[in-house]
Amino acid sequence: MRKFLVFATAFVLMFAGCGRDSEKDPSRAAAPVAAGTAVQSTTMPSKPPIDLGDVDSGLTIRAELARGAASSTVSADYVETLRGSLSMATITVEEPFPETLPISFSLFSQRPFVERPVVVRIHAYRDDERITEESSAWIMGRDARQEPVGADGKPRPRTFTVDVMAGLESVPETMLVHARADAWLMETGTAEDLLDPKTATSAEQVAIMSNPVRINFKRAVQ
Repeated sequence: MRKFLVFATAFVLMFAGCGRDSEKDPSRAAAPVAAGTAVQSTTMPSKPPIDLGDVDSGLTIRAELARGAASSTVSADYVETLRGSLSMATITVEEPFPETLPISFSLFSQRPFVERPVVVRIHAYRDDERITEESSAWIMGRDARQEPVGADGKPRPRTFTVDVMAGLESVPETMLVHARADAWLMETGTAEDLLDPKTATSAEQVAIMSNPVRINFKRAVQ
């Protein structure tokens, strides 16, 4: 009986010692990793390079009745998309017709173009006739989403205004006004501060159009 107790005690102490060894060496107690088990990577996916699709989807031109042009005979209605961009503008002009009717065109960007700046030149059209002699031009780069500020600290919005009545021999019943832009995507690493927006071009170009502005002239019933 005494021999049995001695043997049992030694057996228990042996297993207790094994437990202490595993506590001292965690690698002995760790569960083995099955072969072929995938290790999750913490590497972030690389940012896709800028292409013409980003220019086409990122830049918009908003065409609308110029601020201060509304009156008792001139009114405007606007239709916007769910994203808040302007899809259509309708202007109604009643007699007596004004001598001037200014329409403003504003360039906006939903994203910056840091690695590859974009050169944009815009003209305004009345029906299919171009009514601006010189284009309005800007560079959309690292601060494309922000409103430009001049050296005097005042905002310089990317906006130009056109009098759509200029050059008309007679007032039509209706006209369709819009803007068209040529946008050139510069090569990677191009210094935007060295670009001339009036002349710079590249091999990658896309056309951008503003929302249409339908102008209806209502004559008094005789």
